[in-house]
Amino acid sequence: RRKMKPKYFILSLSLTMSLTLAYELMYDDTYYESILKNERLFNGLLECLLSDDVCSNPVFQQLKDLSPEIIETICGKCTEKQKMNFKNSTVKFKKDRPVDYDHVLTKYDPENKFRGPLEDFLNS
Repeated sequence: RRKMKPKYFILSLSLTMSLTLAYELMYDDTYYESILKNERLFNGLLECLLSDDVCSNPVFQQLKDLSPEIIETICGKCTEKQKMNFKNSTVKFKKDRPVDYDHVLTKYDPENKFRGPLEDFLNS
């Protein structure tokens, strides 16, 4: 049985920890309400989420990359603060822009596997 060299183990552990930390810090510090209130920012985020291209805004790109997982797990890896931000911003998005909300869900959940549980979460 081959053993992992200590330096590779430390590198692997550091990378895993930094990715987890970056995920948590980024979404705790993102002001979802301010994005929803700023039409230019929100339209940029929406364009990013619906596009098949890479987004020019790195924060929006990270949200885009994580959207399938967030929708599938209903923010399962989120902190409590992140879940509250996700819930509040999604409820507002759905209320204010229902057509765009449906477009995003259709893109990230084309088979409607997760819409029911997501709606239950949003209504809880």
